[in-house]
Amino acid sequence: MIPPSQRDIRYVLTLLLLLLLMAACSSATSSPPPPATPTPLSATSPFTDDFEPPNPAWARFETAESAVYAQAGELFLEDRGKGIGVYAPLSGKTYTDTMMTVQVRHVQGTVNNWMGIICRQKDEDNYYLLAISADGFYLILRVEDGLPTPLVGPETSDLIRTGKARNKLGVRCVGDALSLWVNDERVSTYLDHALQGAGGVALFADAVERGETSVTAFDNFTLTKP
Repeated sequence: MIPPSQRDIRYVLTLLLLLLLMAACSSATSSPPPPATPTPLSATSPFTDDFEPPNPAWARFETAESAVYAQAGELFLEDRGKGIGVYAPLSGKTYTDTMMTVQVRHVQGTVNNWMGIICRQKDEDNYYLLAISADGFYLILRVEDGLPTPLVGPETSDLIRTGKARNKLGVRCVGDALSLWVNDERVSTYLDHALQGAGGVALFADAVERGETSVTAFDNFTLTKP
């Protein structure tokens, strides 16, 4: 028997994680602060946030499973090892086509993790996730009607700075094209027409394996219309 590769193991664990996330994330985000309306977005006036102080439009909360909190000019997403990913939605507005950038760094815990951006989130069971890991993987994933489907990856890229190094992520959800950029270089584009129309955006983090913890910090978020 051929032993499974690291990519194959991560593929299976990612699917299991997303199934657990969809089953439990509603309870993990059940007590965010009241939503606020983000700054109006236009082609010349993007929504930006350096998290100092954080815009109240970002949901923040703390549970036994996960937490989202602002500290020292960054937004922290903490997976506390219960097998449930964590995301911080940008409340108050939905978008069809978006171009987003954010700086992200792995703070502590396992490097077998995901750190990324959700776009076109209709509800807990329908969204796209574009993410990287602290050990050099990237992923484009669709969740439709509760079924997670990796569209690209998990694959490795030399563009990803591993460990606790800071990376700049770029995510473009425009028409059928889903594009992931890392440190100003495009790593992948996938054409998919399953999830169209307006949806929410969110920052996302998780430790892939149950029992492992992971803390991720986000900074300098921008969102513009194409």
